[in-house]
Amino acid sequence: MKNRSRNSRSRPGRRGNAPRRDPMVGKEVDVRIADIGARGDGLAETAAIDGKSLLVYVDNVLPGDEVRVKLRQKRGDGYGAEVISVKARPTPHADAKCPHYDQCGGCSLQHLPDADYRDWKRQRAVQAVMRAGISDRGEAENLVGGLETSPPASRRRADFSVISTQDGVFVGFAERFSHHIINVSGCAVLLPDIVEFRNHCQSFLESLPRETAAIVKSIVINAADNGLDVVIGASADPDLDLCQGLAELADYADLARMAWKTGDNPAEPLAQRRTPEIHFADIAVPVPAGGFLQATRQGEEALTRAIANALSHIPARQVIDLFCGIGSFTFPLALQGDRRRVLAVEGDANAVKALQYAVGRASAPIEVSRRDLFRQPLDADDLKNADVVLFDPPRAGALAQCEILADFGPEWILAVSCNPATFARDIRLLRNGGYELQKVVPVDQFLWSPHLEMFAVLRRTLPAAA
Repeated sequence: MKNRSRNSRSRPGRRGNAPRRDPMVGKEVDVRIADIGARGDGLAETAAIDGKSLLVYVDNVLPGDEVRVKLRQKRGDGYGAEVISVKARPTPHADAKCPHYDQCGGCSLQHLPDADYRDWKRQRAVQAVMRAGISDRGEAENLVGGLETSPPASRRRADFSVISTQDGVFVGFAERFSHHIINVSGCAVLLPDIVEFRNHCQSFLESLPRETAAIVKSIVINAADNGLDVVIGASADPDLDLCQGLAELADYADLARMAWKTGDNPAEPLAQRRTPEIHFADIAVPVPAGGFLQATRQGEEALTRAIANALSHIPARQVIDLFCGIGSFTFPLALQGDRRRVLAVEGDANAVKALQYAVGRASAPIEVSRRDLFRQPLDADDLKNADVVLFDPPRAGALAQCEILADFGPEWILAVSCNPATFARDIRLLRNGGYELQKVVPVDQFLWSPHLEMFAVLRRTLPAAA
């Protein structure tokens, strides 16, 4: 037998650097819920092993609830926990609107009574305004208008995860605080047409050999004005039989278009009966495969209405629309009310192409420019002729652009944001540069979830930099 050298200091059967078990995980504690946190879960406090206070995050509870919970995992500066028993519940919980509510991570606030829910959402906007530097709560409350909401069954975009296992095919959303996917055969927030097609997809995938179904990883569905636009995300290209089956499914469901996207490659059409289109200010705009749309038609209308109300008091002839997408606000800016010239700026090539096509067909007073505003924001020279700048960035916000706007922006800025945290940061920057925050409109496009859209009007009160 070959001799093997051994470390004389090693101990047989023991792994080096074995992780120590967190003594708090699995512990049961009694807590009283103090508030609802930014992610829609209840906040409470308990004592750590050393006696120090730590936060506990609890699902499906209301302020005042007294519950016994089990700590399940470390989460930031505290622990996520599940309810074991309810000791007291002073405020009745609203009935869940969806059979998947206890598991699905898409909604976290269906148990809030409607009036409490609306107030909680509006208070998120008030808190964002205060984080933007307005420390007086009364002033912040006066700046924030009433909450604009979207009704149930109105969400026109869904991004379903797909996994195929020995237990079956799962087409749905992740469980709360988990990577497990649950089937959502019904949904209280999505348009019924989207839910119906999702159910067709699950049946179709279940009919396939498991190794074939396993390459499908996601299904993204946009509801255009003339039918559903579907993009199937996958880990490999489809074979001929799968292509034929999907084409038949698209025909059966009367889809506007179905496309296939392998990894990071561009989406390729599999079946198309008509070009998916969406209308802005009565102008038909082609929707790129998997392209961004405002989450609900009602939310888009609320934001467009807020923009129009602001512009009714602003004498503007030249407007710059930043992060314009395919023109949700571009066409209303140019064609509704007083006609204005609009420079529309967007970084996504497919969105720019779609917008340019629609502008050319409508002969609208709009110039379209492709530009990565995160890496190459508009500078002082680009901004010098603008009367108004509107921006609607992704969740990351518009930090680089706001730094320049703070110094060289026009008299008026209209800001749209889908993230209260980056909204607060960007508005603080603009206020430090000499802008006054005049009005905020909170818009709820993501019913029963913590997400919130916000619209703000700002006016320069200090001169721009020379």
